[in-house]
Amino acid sequence: MNKRQFLKASLASIGALSTSSGLAGQLQIVNSMAEVNSAQRFGDHKAMVCIFLYGGHDSFNLVVPSTGNDYQDYARTRQSLAYQQADLVGLNQTDTMDLGVHRNASALQQLFNSGRASIVSNIGPMIAPATKTELRNNRQLTPPQLFSHNDQQSLWQSALMDTNNTSGWGGRMADLLMDAEQRLPLSFSLGGTNQFQSGRIAQHYSMNSEGVEQFGGLNPTYDWNNARIEHHLRMVNAADDTFSRAYANKILDVRENNANLSAALAPIDATSVDYGTNEDLAKQLQAIAKLIAAQSTLGQSRQIFFASLGGFDTHDNQAYLLPRLQQTLSLALAGFDADLQARGLSEQVVTFTQSEFGRTLTSNGDGTDHGWAGNQIIMGEPVRGGRIFGHMPAQVINSNDDLGDGRIIPTTSIDQFGAEIAQWFGLGQSEINDVFPNLHRFDPAGLNMFS
Repeated sequence: MNKRQFLKASLASIGALSTSSGLAGQLQIVNSMAEVNSAQRFGDHKAMVCIFLYGGHDSFNLVVPSTGNDYQDYARTRQSLAYQQADLVGLNQTDTMDLGVHRNASALQQLFNSGRASIVSNIGPMIAPATKTELRNNRQLTPPQLFSHNDQQSLWQSALMDTNNTSGWGGRMADLLMDAEQRLPLSFSLGGTNQFQSGRIAQHYSMNSEGVEQFGGLNPTYDWNNARIEHHLRMVNAADDTFSRAYANKILDVRENNANLSAALAPIDATSVDYGTNEDLAKQLQAIAKLIAAQSTLGQSRQIFFASLGGFDTHDNQAYLLPRLQQTLSLALAGFDADLQARGLSEQVVTFTQSEFGRTLTSNGDGTDHGWAGNQIIMGEPVRGGRIFGHMPAQVINSNDDLGDGRIIPTTSIDQFGAEIAQWFGLGQSEINDVFPNLHRFDPAGLNMFS
């Protein structure tokens, strides 16, 4: 039995124990694998890069009203946390009110104004579209565990309103696109283990920004390990019972993946692009740029990447911390975009941010508390740049957008956002519906983010 046959048999047995919706998803994977693998299915290459901002980014203090009454409303609401008008650099757009970002995020302003990035406004996890009145009258319309870090990370990364779910929407896309005969996953994480890239069967390859992580005492790049490696392989290959054999096969797969990935990356040099920062996020994105450049050797027509930046749980000291975090993010994004352009890969890559929630418009005295909706960045040549997608709410307390205490109600769902990325990535409508089973609850017109 080869790997494709094994997966089909395994999924069939899992389906027998599943709910009807779960079974539909399993069958979709089987049908996808039965038709053709992704290397044959697509004649081009595309990569998507998710940057998760851990802690809950106060993203309504990333893109802020910059003139007139809108700025005055913002300043009254934000109090000591409001950015001064003199510190704002403007975004050239006509979609909504005049907007700007802090001068520390001027790299993001340049990306936006040059048409290489856009903002998706007022997005968050949603059971279904709901007004303030409907939410107050029916708490079942509110996502579970709304202000919990771990639970909201799960909802954002899964796009399912179930905090017990273990798969992510990137992983479910990988389920449908993976080559069953290919040992190397099409998903790579430079930002740690995550739910976003975990599928029903697909998993992700974790590495650090320095490159492939070898087994400590079995690193083949050091010749003094040769005897130890040979002895270890003899032990692994001698495994004969079912569980030992499964473990041995996993070890051998990892060794093969490490070797193939190391060989593919070896000839890929860094570009001369200066990211303007040595922060870890920039290093993660530099490594991702090299992995994308190696795709022709790896034979992967579709790739899914994950990077991360922490520190956004700004209950305290926000006035100092947030502009610096936004600078780190902006410089890393601009450097990554320039790196991809230098490699001739910018037409093939879409990068976007996620964070478990926005934060309250109100100050707690030194920072902000957990909120709901927020703004996200989407970047890449395929994206319609220099635009504000979705509804940009006024930063006014007790408005129809405010659920209470400055926690803004989302008007765009993760499902709508992810579905458009999935469509650009090459999934068909039935596959998109499998990845985002609640998509039918939302406006089919969507955001129109892509050219």
